[in-house]
Amino acid sequence: MLSEFIKTRLLRSESQGIDQTLITCFAALVAIGFIMITSATLDYALQVKSNSFYFTIKHSIYMLFGLFISIVVSKIKLSFYNDYSKLFLLIAFIISLIIFIPGFGREINGAKRWLDLGFITIQVSEISRFFIMIWICSFISKRDVNLSFNKCLLIVAILCAIILSQRDFGSAALLIFTFFSLMFVAGLHLKKLFYYFTIVFIISIPLIIYQPYRLKRVISFMNPWDDPSGSGYQLIASLLAFGKGGFFGLGLGSSIQKLNYLPESYNDFIFALIAEELGLFFTLIIISLFMIIFIRIIRLANKSIDNNMIFASNLSFTIGFFIIYQALIHILVNTGLAPTKGMGLPMISYGGTNLLMMFLFMGLLVRIQIENRQKISQAVRRGY
Repeated sequence: MLSEFIKTRLLRSESQGIDQTLITCFAALVAIGFIMITSATLDYALQVKSNSFYFTIKHSIYMLFGLFISIVVSKIKLSFYNDYSKLFLLIAFIISLIIFIPGFGREINGAKRWLDLGFITIQVSEISRFFIMIWICSFISKRDVNLSFNKCLLIVAILCAIILSQRDFGSAALLIFTFFSLMFVAGLHLKKLFYYFTIVFIISIPLIIYQPYRLKRVISFMNPWDDPSGSGYQLIASLLAFGKGGFFGLGLGSSIQKLNYLPESYNDFIFALIAEELGLFFTLIIISLFMIIFIRIIRLANKSIDNNMIFASNLSFTIGFFIIYQALIHILVNTGLAPTKGMGLPMISYGGTNLLMMFLFMGLLVRIQIENRQKISQAVRRGY
């Protein structure tokens, strides 16, 4: 009787529906982003585009397109990504290199990171770093991670070199952190993990020192008041936003820093804007939402392992690391705990490619939940 109760009640109830908590947290962050982008850009859009809702409308289009992508991706079986992982690897390198061909790449603020398709501009590193991780997730799911690590590291190192040539140190760092984290949870020997991570860290030091703009960011991070109108300006403006906001904030739409004082207030420094308008209390809510999302994704990854879905588990871990590391870097930069780096806050910041990737992640997570549910249902029918 007990085994029958478990099969009919516990296993079947677990297989019903998808993770509503995960989707609710995701939707909440997207909604917060829409509201804050509207608040941040009303005056700026009127000034530069003569339309107060220019950025709001554009962001809305990305949201609708992202929702469409999420629905489509949730319908595609995971076996497609697993079987064609080499194709994703090839695409990752093609789109990373194609921007160097005249007429394809678009340069913004001295960095050539964008693929100009006319109707849309895509930041290629957002796509390439995930596509290469799809291949890695597939590759290590079929082999011993300790034996396949060197080949994976070589592929990641080549892509990182290409990304660095696009002057995108942050994307390369995010890829490295995600890669080593996946290797850790996949069972890579700690000695080997520590050894190679130390080498990567040592290599990154000259990459910072011998690039003047990166070195300035590190120096200004340690003491932004040494150059308050230059390299330390963004960080000072961000810290002032936190100071003005206090515990409950100045009120939605009441930010002073967004009035041409805080650069990229709708993107790279949107967390500071939230702190100024809605206060410390609301920023803690946002951090809590990210933590819940990360915990639910890790829970899904562990469930996939239990169901012997190794590729799905690796993919879940990868998505979780991408989201939480990007959010962590953004928050640390905004609060002055890390050197200034242009990186948006997932689901919240303005930025088409990153937002579309977040919706793609959500679609994949839903698909992983569906296939876990199917696996459990099959086990119940077999009398598991």
